[in-house]
Amino acid sequence: MATVRVSHSGATAILRLDRPASGNALDQELIADLTRAVVEAPGRGARAIVLIGEGKHFCAGADLRGLLAGATAPVAARVAEAQHLAALYAAILRCPLLTVAAVHGAAYGGGAGLAGACDLVIASPTARFMFSEVRLGFVPALISVFLPRRLPVSRLMALFLDPRPLSGEEARVAGLVDEVSEDPLGAALSRAASVAAAAAPSAVAATKRLALKLTLPHLDQQLAYAAGVNAEQRGTPECVQGVRFFLARQRPPDWSTTEMDEGGE
Repeated sequence: MATVRVSHSGATAILRLDRPASGNALDQELIADLTRAVVEAPGRGARAIVLIGEGKHFCAGADLRGLLAGATAPVAARVAEAQHLAALYAAILRCPLLTVAAVHGAAYGGGAGLAGACDLVIASPTARFMFSEVRLGFVPALISVFLPRRLPVSRLMALFLDPRPLSGEEARVAGLVDEVSEDPLGAALSRAASVAAAAAPSAVAATKRLALKLTLPHLDQQLAYAAGVNAEQRGTPECVQGVRFFLARQRPPDWSTTEMDEGGE
């Protein structure tokens, strides 16, 4: 897989996001490769999965250049792209294996969501979690579906609407992270090996199915709705402007001078 390197440590499959030059941003190729790797892991004898990013960062979130390039595509095409990301999150949430995210560097937006879809999140003290979508004119649509399993909606809204970077320890206090470690990959592999040795595979799978059914009984419908919101917002002038400013390393637009769209949803 061109953008995901798969290796094994005992019964643990290590899925390494391999787009370091972009901060492992989630473009369509990486989304497809990672979805396939997650789905295939149980059939290849793995008992657990560890996700990690190559280079300086875990995952910088959406691939903004791709997002900008597709802003003028037909709505159906934008929805299809959003549904591909939804399928990745669903694959992780539904994976019958223990899933552990080992986070270092940036875990922004959809990258923080990628970690949050896992069963356990282990982060370095210097990791940075942030949801900056609204500042770019975008919306944290898909991750809004499942991150409430990790922290209260009121806290989540504060992080979404008034974003600031959280260190590994601050993210742990907030509920986004389970453990802080100077060696997140080593700690993740240790936890994965411990669970694989002590927990019956069928019991792990059944427990995860039960928890998902109880907490997200309408997962597919919610992701489909969120994909539509994602696609709609991507095509707005505000999102196009915000992303262009960010990519040009310019100051964000002054949104207080823009008129509010009262159309709503």
